[in-house]
Amino acid sequence: MTQRYIVSHTSIRGIAALLVVFYHLQFGADVKFSWESATPFFRVGYLWVDLFFILSGFVISYSARTDERAPFGWTEVKSFWLLRFARIYPLHLFCLLVLLAEALAETAVGLVLRKQMVAPDLWSSGSLLNFLEQLLLLNGWGLTGRIGWNVPSWSISTEMVAYLLFPALAAFMVRGRRVALVVMGIAAVCFYAWVAATTGVLDIVKGAAVLRCLAGFSLGMVLYATRAQLDRLSDATLGVLQAAGAVIALGTPLLGLNDVAAIPGFFLLVAATWPDRGWLTRPLRTPLLHWLGEISYSVYLNHFWVLAAWHFVMDRVLRLLGVPPLAGRAVILAGGVALVLAASHYTYRYIEGPARKAITRWYRNRTATRVPSLQAEKSPT
Repeated sequence: MTQRYIVSHTSIRGIAALLVVFYHLQFGADVKFSWESATPFFRVGYLWVDLFFILSGFVISYSARTDERAPFGWTEVKSFWLLRFARIYPLHLFCLLVLLAEALAETAVGLVLRKQMVAPDLWSSGSLLNFLEQLLLLNGWGLTGRIGWNVPSWSISTEMVAYLLFPALAAFMVRGRRVALVVMGIAAVCFYAWVAATTGVLDIVKGAAVLRCLAGFSLGMVLYATRAQLDRLSDATLGVLQAAGAVIALGTPLLGLNDVAAIPGFFLLVAATWPDRGWLTRPLRTPLLHWLGEISYSVYLNHFWVLAAWHFVMDRVLRLLGVPPLAGRAVILAGGVALVLAASHYTYRYIEGPARKAITRWYRNRTATRVPSLQAEKSPT
């Protein structure tokens, strides 16, 4: 049975990715517009990654048809892991290589023009180990204690842990049903309660970052298991839940509340939009937002290297031209976002999609050669 496509979730993912871009555009700014600094909204843009985690738990469970197919056989498990790797790793590797090329170019320019090493710490043993750590998708564990190179990749390294655990979690959820839902829900709540009672800040990008991912991912899986009840709700009721989710999700960063307060809002948004009905789903189904959602993974991973190059060039150009600070800020924001979207459109089209298809095709040809009967088996996507 083919699963229906959830347009709203795709669009929400795109909006969240763009808000993370605006979050990183706050870093190192000498001047900001009043709408940027009037509230903590953009300063806590890291919160949108937690929305990704909840979405991921739901969407992975949904696309794998967990309650119909789990527990998975070993062939299906291997297929699932391979397809997740094909989905996230090629673009991750591309971004790391671009950042390495940027670092080499910046160092060369510094040596030629200034006769000195630019950012020597970039080539220290700790930084190079951090590069290797990211290459192997281990940076979410914080083994080197450094956050560098393609900073956003910490989250996909933690998602890899969730993907590795997913077959076991799916089997637990299907076999233990009620007990599993309670255990997974309580485990997630305990993590969020710990954060709320200690720092109140979810900006955890190493070490406990794995728990941060698993907490959101577990909530998404719990939501998937209870989705049928939501699908039976009327459009009006779904609209009310969507409004409540949006108010909580947006109100938390606007008012500077404890970060954990946003989680119920994210949960409600994912829950109430999955049937693709209700007032909020109408704007979410527009072609522009759907396109943004389609390229959202590229937006999320690309934006760090794009903004690094953009700042390196434009900061110098704006100073040379004597552009007023606020006008310069407008150029940085508008140009940075436009370049991120343009680069992401092309990496989605020419790197992300083709690489995924090539790896998937290679794997299916390989398994078909070994076991011809697998040709008819459809793997989760």
